[in-house]
Amino acid sequence: RLPGKVLKKIGDKYLIEILLKRLAKSKMVSKIVVAISDSRKDDILEFKVKKIGFDVFRGDEDDVLSRFYKTSKVYNCNTIVRLTGDCPLIDASIVDDVINFYKKNKCDYASNVNPPTFPDGLDVEVFSNDVLKQASKKAKTNFEREHVTPWIRENKELSVLNFENDVNYSNNRWTVDQNEDL
Repeated sequence: RLPGKVLKKIGDKYLIEILLKRLAKSKMVSKIVVAISDSRKDDILEFKVKKIGFDVFRGDEDDVLSRFYKTSKVYNCNTIVRLTGDCPLIDASIVDDVINFYKKNKCDYASNVNPPTFPDGLDVEVFSNDVLKQASKKAKTNFEREHVTPWIRENKELSVLNFENDVNYSNNRWTVDQNEDL
């Protein structure tokens, strides 16, 4: 993995800035909050994100599910759109498509990653605050707590749907997870 990847620069912009400004073009997202760890090593990330005009919520470093749930409570969210910081090329129109797909199908969870048909790095997950609350209470394993949505995706009682691209581009890698990606 690439330590500090979201604060790496392409030209004069940080990866997180590129991601947030691209996401801000969404017509369906009403509030963007960056949920980061409460570790001191993320102090500079909080400073940079706030400096470019976005909100930050800080929470448990390892229990990312708890961090997400607490963020949703503080910001009174009904619907959560989950993206990861290593996807600076996120496409706001795809984000909107997945949100519309979620709303149209009235499902508990929608994504474009299960199975993937978009390039890796255009990953979008959408779910309700109620489903997030259930996951926060019932997810037990470290893996479920660290990765936010495994409990939701694997729960047979929930309606889990996938938004697929017309053409399968999943073999393309547009994420920044390794130094080579940068």
